[in-house]
Amino acid sequence: MEKNNTGDIKISGSGSAGGGKYNEVSISGSGKINGDIECVDFKTSGSSKVIGDLKASTIKISGSTRIEGNVEVEEMKVSGSAHVTGQIKCQSIKINGSTHVGGNLCAEEVTIAGCAHIEKNCEAECFKASGSFKIQGLLNAGEVNIRIGGNCNVQEIGGEHIEIRVSPLDNSFIRKVIDKMFNSKGMLTTALIEGDEIYLQNTNAKIVRGNTITIGEGCNIGLVEYSGEIIISSDSIVGEQKKV
Repeated sequence: MEKNNTGDIKISGSGSAGGGKYNEVSISGSGKINGDIECVDFKTSGSSKVIGDLKASTIKISGSTRIEGNVEVEEMKVSGSAHVTGQIKCQSIKINGSTHVGGNLCAEEVTIAGCAHIEKNCEAECFKASGSFKIQGLLNAGEVNIRIGGNCNVQEIGGEHIEIRVSPLDNSFIRKVIDKMFNSKGMLTTALIEGDEIYLQNTNAKIVRGNTITIGEGCNIGLVEYSGEIIISSDSIVGEQKKV
């Protein structure tokens, strides 16, 4: 999206503005945008609300933002708190804070280092997570790389290469002692995991289906269906395994 002659919105105290087309929207205080908005850059480090859809080239949120509509953006970064009631469609999204999405999340690349809650489906070329997340629908990505940093929940996972491991911090001796004392071990829970190459740790799943499958430590799997090779750790439980 190229810059034009439509002007900017800058709110550093408390204020509001109408929707429309702008170059830069910057909110460092408490601001409200009434209506759909289209801009090149949207930045907020305060408390902001958009009552409508937001379309931009870049979105940077380091404060608290609520968007009552859909988001279409090239690059989105959240280091604060974001709540989008609709769907998000983007090239890349990086979540270091907390993000709630009421609809689908569609992106080329998704990176979660904080906390994310997606009420519907998540589709991406590459999905990377090292924090905690809840996806109430399907997670579908070419590459799924998860480092469990807390409890993670998703209805189903599908992809070509799926790797779910305990994060390096959670593998430390101190972390293991804390988990044992407070029963706070991070887990990923899902009904189905289906892919070509699959590696799992600390995963609860009813069904795991793929070609080459490695069930590492800390897993509880109801059924494993594989067409190539399978490795199962003695520290995991697999109810049934079938070669298809």
